[in-house]
Amino acid sequence: MASREYEIVLFGATGYTGKYTAEHITTNLPTDLKWAVAGRSHQKLQSLVEELKPLNPDRLQPAIEVAQLETADLYALARKTQLLISTVGPYYKYGTAVVDACANCGTHYLDVTGESPWVKEIIEKYHDVAQKNRAILIPQTGIESAPADLLTWALVSHIRQTLDLPTRRVTLTVHDMKAAPSGGTLATVLGLFDRYSAKQVADSMKPHAMDAVMDGVGEGQRGKSGARRRKGWVERVFGVRTVPGLGTLTTSLQ
Repeated sequence: MASREYEIVLFGATGYTGKYTAEHITTNLPTDLKWAVAGRSHQKLQSLVEELKPLNPDRLQPAIEVAQLETADLYALARKTQLLISTVGPYYKYGTAVVDACANCGTHYLDVTGESPWVKEIIEKYHDVAQKNRAILIPQTGIESAPADLLTWALVSHIRQTLDLPTRRVTLTVHDMKAAPSGGTLATVLGLFDRYSAKQVADSMKPHAMDAVMDGVGEGQRGKSGARRRKGWVERVFGVRTVPGLGTLTTSLQ
């Protein structure tokens, strides 16, 4: 994948979220990054590139890639880059073809969807092919998921490293969020139930519904390396074990 033309392609760069993403890349990522903005209109993409220049004049400016939401165009685009970021929604309408191209071309993929039923659908359809082609697909990196995912990862990692224990459940509550939905987000919410039944939506909300590699980690006990920890005979018989930082513990009622 290192020989590909681009490191990142931002697909849907002229949209509401796409512009914010392009600005972030321009102002925060390495100035020698090889990247491109992609979409259906060359004129709009060119205007975006001109808007980005003043934000960081010293950086390598993005190339322009025109691509329609068609299989041939998307496969050609996916083959040019190591990572494709898609901000083209609603994803249940326009996202599946992009995921298909990335999974089959071995291209890493990110999106900002909040459409859980669609995410469950693409996991079931593309997990195996993506794994076979060594493509990492990470949907839902938007505001709905990122804070919870990052905090949960940090907490679980800390517990594993310091206590050598698994984590059964993490509950995160948002008390205040200063944000408003975009027009595209509102359109997605209104149209989602036209595509998926209430049962499909409910199923996508169940614990581990979108966990592509769930293997019972939460039910067992794994060490720092991720391998299942062997219980000694004392622990198996009496439920007694020693945990660094907590001392001697027992599961015995006595």
